[in-house]
Amino acid sequence: MRTLLAGLIVALAVLTPSGAVSADTRPLRATITFDKNWRDPHRSTLTWEVRRGTEVVERRTWRAGSGFTKRSTDACRRNDGWLPDGSYRPRLYADYWGSLIKGRAIGLGQKPCANGTMRTDLFIHTEQGARSRQCPDTRGDQACRWEYPRIDDYRSYGCIKLSPGDLRELWRAWRRHFALGYDARVSVVVRA
Repeated sequence: MRTLLAGLIVALAVLTPSGAVSADTRPLRATITFDKNWRDPHRSTLTWEVRRGTEVVERRTWRAGSGFTKRSTDACRRNDGWLPDGSYRPRLYADYWGSLIKGRAIGLGQKPCANGTMRTDLFIHTEQGARSRQCPDTRGDQACRWEYPRIDDYRSYGCIKLSPGDLRELWRAWRRHFALGYDARVSVVVRA
């Protein structure tokens, strides 16, 4: 009986990120939170947090930008303002092939703002080319190259922007715990 009970305990145990054995079998849940900085939208923060019940399993925070100008705080302005507050159902892409957004990206879909204006094509992304590569440096601002601080690449047409290295870290954190594509256990929250 003891052997059966010991085997059952081991079978139910799962490994935690630290390598310690835990009998906690509750599912992991992740939240990506964008906290708006009203003084400078290009110096907002994005936080990744994974929880098992009330226990924080992993937490990371990065600088993030949203909106095209430093006054882009109107969530109802298409292609300029930051994202509307609320929850989003994200989809993780390994190599998105949009007209402006390429490579690693997290799609957020669409959401109406406070006055009902529908905001569409919302993403968490960076400036990079296909397969998440940086294109050669030429004059001016390029959608396929991160040129910060020479050019303010934290600005966007209403999406959330991260540096390429930070987006790579977020992408890898997602993949450590969850599947590529849509996963119901991951949510995005945008808040003032």
